[in-house]
Amino acid sequence: MRRLVGVCMCLTVFSAVAYTQRKSERPEGTEKPRKELKQPAAAPKLGITTPGVRIPIAQLKAEAEIAMAPAWLAFTQSVLAPDPANDVLARIDAKTNKLGDPIAGFHKLCGGAVSAFGSLWVANCGDQTVARLETKTGKITATVASGTGTALPAVAATADSVWILSDDKTTLSRIDPQQNQVVAELRLPAGCNSLMFGEGALWVTCPLEDRVLRVDPLSNLVDKRIEVSARPRAIAIGESSVWVLCQKDGKVERIDPKTSKVTKSIELGVPGAEGGIAIGQGSVWVTLAGFPITRIDPGTDKVIQQFYGEGGGTIQVGLNSVWLSNLKEKTLWRLDPKRIAATLAE
Repeated sequence: MRRLVGVCMCLTVFSAVAYTQRKSERPEGTEKPRKELKQPAAAPKLGITTPGVRIPIAQLKAEAEIAMAPAWLAFTQSVLAPDPANDVLARIDAKTNKLGDPIAGFHKLCGGAVSAFGSLWVANCGDQTVARLETKTGKITATVASGTGTALPAVAATADSVWILSDDKTTLSRIDPQQNQVVAELRLPAGCNSLMFGEGALWVTCPLEDRVLRVDPLSNLVDKRIEVSARPRAIAIGESSVWVLCQKDGKVERIDPKTSKVTKSIELGVPGAEGGIAIGQGSVWVTLAGFPITRIDPGTDKVIQQFYGEGGGTIQVGLNSVWLSNLKEKTLWRLDPKRIAATLAE
């Protein structure tokens, strides 16, 4: 039996980062030929003004450049990236950075994926399902009729369940991995646009309310509603904190999960820009239009590097690397975080 718990509702629209892949004359699976570095662009008026922080993105060298600009990545034995045009997951070899055989059987990939219970759980907008994928064999072992929405990321996992923001009303659906079916539902404000698990709870951003919701996975109830800066659109969890990118004000809010209170508001100097946030390798990473990488030190809550220029789209951390998409150039960079840290302002 499904349970439905009502919570106040409002309407918003979440704009997910689009994914496209450019056809190329080179053989499939090869890295994109590197371009000569352009002359650094003039420093923009926006952004952090602290001396020594702003760096032209042209000064940063990627370890690999791959001809795709995915909206999200999943890290298993290889790197998996959605190819919506062909309804497949592209496979990137973690050692060679070459494209391998894709995984087929999807229906309009959307909403991201989560690795849990020996499988990768992937949202399909085409048939409103979650596909359960055995990553070693590349076979789909189950399909769960859950519904899907426009949130990204829309899928998360707790100790005993997989969760998905399953429509734009917004319904949070709980999937039992033993039964491969939805066993509970929780109604949230419409259009909540990002879901993640960590620090013992599910965390959801809700832009029209300018709030982050904390959901207790034991009770299936919202137990905290945390006010943040305007238009929270992305979330990351790590360093004993919840980090929220707030689009309208161009800030990152740091939430203490023990008190459910904002402990620090970090200015990025780029209000209104779409972007994403990730955490790993000792830093918080933000990507924004015109500012592909902003690196925050979680020890001081300060921006210590901000790269400006072309790029920005998706940023994730995995396999000891930072992965950054460039929507304009339709490329994916694999970056060494140590090389990033060693790249200094002129």
